[in-house]
Amino acid sequence: MPKRVDHEQRRGEIADAAWRLIAERGPDAVTLREVSAALGVAHGAPAHYFAGRAAIVECAFRRALDDLDARVARRAAGLSGVAALHVFCEEVIAHTGTPFARVAAPGPGPAAVLAEVTARWRTRLAARIEEGRRAGGIVAPAPDGVLVEQLLALLHGVQALAEPGSGGAGTSPGEVVAAFLAGLGGGAARAGTAGPGGVPPAAGARSPGRAAVARGGADNSMGSGNGSGNGADGFLAFTDVALARAGDRLPGTDREAMALVLNLHRIAGSLVYDLESTVHRPAGWSWSAFRLLFTLWVAGGQEAGRAAELCGMSRAAVSSLANTLAAGELVRRTPTAGDRRTVHLSLTDAGTDRLVAAFGTHNRRESEWAALLGADDLAALNTLLVRLARAAHRADWINRRT
Repeated sequence: MPKRVDHEQRRGEIADAAWRLIAERGPDAVTLREVSAALGVAHGAPAHYFAGRAAIVECAFRRALDDLDARVARRAAGLSGVAALHVFCEEVIAHTGTPFARVAAPGPGPAAVLAEVTARWRTRLAARIEEGRRAGGIVAPAPDGVLVEQLLALLHGVQALAEPGSGGAGTSPGEVVAAFLAGLGGGAARAGTAGPGGVPPAAGARSPGRAAVARGGADNSMGSGNGSGNGADGFLAFTDVALARAGDRLPGTDREAMALVLNLHRIAGSLVYDLESTVHRPAGWSWSAFRLLFTLWVAGGQEAGRAAELCGMSRAAVSSLANTLAAGELVRRTPTAGDRRTVHLSLTDAGTDRLVAAFGTHNRRESEWAALLGADDLAALNTLLVRLARAAHRADWINRRT
């Protein structure tokens, strides 16, 4: 019986191979022959999944930009204002070898992708600049809209100038962007505070030696209104500003319900980012991979769809993770008797050993988070969260992923 191929997974593999070619040799390097060679498949095999090379480039470009957005979201969780701008700039500068304008130039598909993503970035950058103004970290006299366009143009420009053979003046892209961001606060970039590529690090970044607060002439987090502007105040102040602004603009807004969702979402995102960066990435996997391994360890072997339900992830996500973990010999994938389209997932001995070792570190970090509350508050919070989960489950609002 022919092997069943996950169509979307294979499209992703083809697009990723194409992006590697673009990064190494530019968009012109993407041909069906080169992509096939990079994947080690027969020439023409990618044509079963894409209409042609233009469609491959478009898909690869979209995946790369979506991945950039995801990394920004993870790193900027809990940040705002200029601190969040630093994160965005660092991630864009990481692509100086593959200027987005050059990738978009060959055809209407990639150009449309860049236009769509740039519009999305424009909205987000405008929000970050407005936050920075409210916190006092941005004092530049130019209108916010002008600052957004200047930053977008600057980032596209340093990408092009950093290309090999472009004749750059020797100043790193990071230094150029750092000077612009420092100017927003009326100051200059401070020596000794530069992160990768010369961009001063974002507040709360977890790399050794990074400053706790990104410097841009003034404090860059959302202030609490009392001028302190520390990281914790900035994290909490966004919720206060959001509640006030939504209430002003949309009378009748349920502010208590909005505060619940905002606070849960923001603290959950920060907690997950912390665990992933301090525990799971060092162990060699992602938070999502840990969730799947942990689920199989607790519940035993499961049909893939049931594992997805228990993990709170989509079937497609679990399928992709299972393939990766199976390649690392941590998960065993076994066709279900009587229905070879259904896969049963279970841990290998190596997977069990790795999970148990990682969970010890994971739980110690959980204990450190729990210790931030007293025992009574911790018990009360757990009781309330369980109550909320049960109520949502009774309303059939949980596990709607497909």
